[in-house]
Amino acid sequence: MKERMQKIKRLIDEEIDKRLQNDNPLIEALYKSAAYSAAGGKRIRAIFVFLTGDLFDVPEEKLINSACAIELIHAASLIMDDLPYMDDSQLRRGKPANHVVFGQDVALLASIGLISEGMQLILNDGKLTCDERLKVGGVLSSSFGFNGLAAGQFVDLKIKDKHVNFEIIEFINQKKTAALFSAAGRVAAIIGHADEQGTKAIKNFSDDIGFAFQIVDDILDVMGEEKIVGKTVEHDKMNFVKLVGIEEAKKYLKEYHQKAEKALEMFGNKADGLKEFSQYLIERVR
Repeated sequence: MKERMQKIKRLIDEEIDKRLQNDNPLIEALYKSAAYSAAGGKRIRAIFVFLTGDLFDVPEEKLINSACAIELIHAASLIMDDLPYMDDSQLRRGKPANHVVFGQDVALLASIGLISEGMQLILNDGKLTCDERLKVGGVLSSSFGFNGLAAGQFVDLKIKDKHVNFEIIEFINQKKTAALFSAAGRVAAIIGHADEQGTKAIKNFSDDIGFAFQIVDDILDVMGEEKIVGKTVEHDKMNFVKLVGIEEAKKYLKEYHQKAEKALEMFGNKADGLKEFSQYLIERVR
C-alpha cells in the first residue's frame, strides 16, 4: 500500500507541476504563489480517488485529471483558510503560509486561479465522456460552494465558542473536511459507473472517514507539535476536542472509523486497499 500511495503522490506532483507552468512575466508571481501551495502535501484526496477507482475497475488514466483537480481545489482552500481574516495561520505544510510569503492579495488571487484550473482540468478531460465531465464537474463545484467548503468556513468563523454543540461541529467538519473526501469518492464512482448502492456506500464511507480524519486533526491541534503537524497548532476556531475532551474524541474517532469500514462491506476483498488507507489516516494518534 505504501508503494502505491507513493506512486500516486509522485504522479500527482508531476501532473500538477506541469499544469502550473507559465511563460508570461506579467503574472509570474501569481503562478509562483499558486505552485507554492499546490506543491507538497500527502495527496490524501487524490489517493482516495484512485483507491475508490479500484473498486469499479477504472483505468488510472481516467482518474488523473479528476485527482489533480481535487488537489488543486484543496490547495486553494488551504490558502484561504490560513488568511488573517479567516484562521490567521502562519504555517502550512511545514513552511510559511502562502499569504506570509506572497501577501494576502496575491494569495487570494492564487486560490481563485487554482479552483479555476481544477475545473478546467475536468471540463477539458478528453478521457471522460461529456456526461462524465458534466457529473464530475457538478460534484466538484458543489464541494466548495454553499453546500461545501464555503458553508463550513462561514460557520467556523461566525459561531462563537460558547454556542458550540455537537451538531455545529459535525456540520463544520462535514463541509470543511468531509466535503472534499466525499467529492473524491463520488467522482471515482461516477467515472466507474457505480450503481446506486455502490455510490451510496462510497458516500457513507467518505463522509465518515472524513469526519474521523478531522477528529485526528483536532486532536493533533491540541496535542501535536508544529514541526510534526506541519501547520500552526492550537489555532482552529472550532475544535471537536475542545467540545468533548481528548478521551471522548478518541472514542468518536474509533466509532466513525468503524462506521466507515462497515460501509465498504458490500465490496468484499476489493475494499482492502481503502480499509488500509483509512487505517493510515487515523494512525497518527494511536
